[in-house]
Amino acid sequence: MKKVYLLLSVLILAATSLWYFGCSVSKDFSFGIDKEFVVTNYDSLTYSRSDVVDARKSSSDFEKNKSDLSSLDIRSANYTITYFQGPLSQKILTGTLSVGDVSGSTQRVLATITGVTLSAVAAKSQPLTLTDAGKQYFKDQLLGSSSSARLYFSATTNEVPITFTVKFHFDLTATYSTTVP
Repeated sequence: MKKVYLLLSVLILAATSLWYFGCSVSKDFSFGIDKEFVVTNYDSLTYSRSDVVDARKSSSDFEKNKSDLSSLDIRSANYTITYFQGPLSQKILTGTLSVGDVSGSTQRVLATITGVTLSAVAAKSQPLTLTDAGKQYFKDQLLGSSSSARLYFSATTNEVPITFTVKFHFDLTATYSTTVP
């Protein structure tokens, strides 16, 4: 009989604890962020573009769970030349993808591209190797109050005219944790 009372007491205590403290729920979700840059610069071998990305616009789950996010990870990144209309031997000699805060006051290198023949990679997704510092800064900006970051793309080519469009894509995973009463 004592065992039954003891078991009943433990069950009541457990139920009361769950009711009082709530139940913690943790869930992962994945989403992508895309940014496309149109590059048309006929007078120079170098060019630079920048624009803002907003995680809330990329994922309704991100916007809905922003206040409960416990982690964010950039799983992979790639670029695709989605449009190319330059000389067949045109190359990106050096290119830099950087990330900064929305105001543009701070930047970190996110990835570099070197020796890429544009006609050879046109319409083919190419992987990017992200720097640790750039990756962390990108995550910090997305988890910040604006949920946004500024991406910068600058490059030097070997010949003009320059006419192409490049799309950068990032696959991310976020985890949110919340307590359900």
